[in-house]
Amino acid sequence: MNGFEQEYYRYTSLDLHKLGGIDKQYSSPCYVYSKNTISESYKKLKNSLPDKFRIFYAQKSNPNPEILQHIRKLGAGCDTASFGEMKSALRAGFTPENIMLTGPSKSEEEIRFAVENNLLSVNVESVQELELTDKISFESGKVQGILVRVNPPYDSSETTRIIGGTGVSKFGIDIEQIYEFFSYLKSKKNVSLKGIHIFNSSQILDENRIFSNTKNVIDTAIELSQKYSFSIKKIDLGGGFGIPYSSEETQLDIESLGNKLNSLTESKEYKSFLEDVTLIYEPGRYLSGRAGIYLVKVLYTKTSRGQKILLTDGGIHHMLRPALIGQSHPAINLTALFEGRNNAENYMVAGPLCTSLDTFGENIGLAESKPGDIIAFMNAGAYGYTESMPMFLSHPAAKEIFID
Repeated sequence: MNGFEQEYYRYTSLDLHKLGGIDKQYSSPCYVYSKNTISESYKKLKNSLPDKFRIFYAQKSNPNPEILQHIRKLGAGCDTASFGEMKSALRAGFTPENIMLTGPSKSEEEIRFAVENNLLSVNVESVQELELTDKISFESGKVQGILVRVNPPYDSSETTRIIGGTGVSKFGIDIEQIYEFFSYLKSKKNVSLKGIHIFNSSQILDENRIFSNTKNVIDTAIELSQKYSFSIKKIDLGGGFGIPYSSEETQLDIESLGNKLNSLTESKEYKSFLEDVTLIYEPGRYLSGRAGIYLVKVLYTKTSRGQKILLTDGGIHHMLRPALIGQSHPAINLTALFEGRNNAENYMVAGPLCTSLDTFGENIGLAESKPGDIIAFMNAGAYGYTESMPMFLSHPAAKEIFID
């Protein structure tokens, strides 16, 4: 196994041999997905967590219908954040009691759909949303289960701002203002508060930070339940489970996290409180990220002021994330790998769009590349195609292919 093949398997377990010949069959930019890799990630997480934890897949990371159906069959619930995502979850076979509606700016139509379809929870993020949810539930003759999303003074220290961490946030209700929520809640007869929701960090690779944040969220739930005299049945702990995007980053130690969580939930301090509580994580990237690669073809090579450049047929209209948050995805020249070419070069890899933003990175290490080579961008299964801007410049849509 040469260095480039080792680099490939650092980021995915998708069998390289299954991609054999794909460079010869290539016709246009595409995403390639592996259900087996999703299963591997799900089972590793599920088997590591204590039994009282449930997994709700964050659909926003990749809403492909086949992926949704596969994750539903594995046993996960579904976290949704729009009218379209709720409908997609139901079409994929998720039952209403396994779907939550989250998001900071829900429309009346979205809340009404959630209530009328008996979704497990509407996670309320403001006093105004509480009032609207109660009104809609009254009109529907129902009592809707809700969680209140709290904006706490702690987080897991994001390296790149995605959710936002502490400070000013469009998400949830500042804990300093939570008294107002409970004051209004007293008069609401058509909602039933089941617990709290705190999601304050993303792309965390340190299990100690996730553990510390989880403990802080549980402590907040205990504090609020005692102060405002309500029973906690569910605690939505958010997501934040990261995957490495470079050789400088390490895999999240899920087994170690599971051991720490087991000790926490079985401790005298927490066991009694958590006895009838369901703890929920909302992983997205951790389940789908490693399961996808994005393929492009090198059309031209050039040099500009000493920088070697590969110009490809695919760009940020299909995979915006490198430009959006300034983080390159790991990349492999598949053609060079299959042909045994080992000489390495650093390249700017750029797409066909008429904007200088259309680059995947300016110093990407690849095997020496030439026109016709197929480049694979790894970790493209999460926040890939649907987070991008496929209508820009009217290029063709990217295909989505399942290899297993």
